[in-house]
Amino acid sequence: MSIIKDLKKQHKKLEIEIKKITKARLNDRTSTSWRELKELKKKKLQLKDKIAKLSNK
Repeated sequence: MSIIKDLKKQHKKLEIEIKKITKARLNDRTSTSWRELKELKKKKLQLKDKIAKLSNK
């Protein structure tokens, strides 16, 4: 059960980072910030999939 909680905490942290980068992208439209945002969203989805698999067991 603690594994799921840890994954949820990581998911929440990624969500916060995504929000920060999204706000920054309103003024900063560089390709670097776009890549960072894209990678964070991929990691977030992977964590979400892991949480879903573990919670179904």
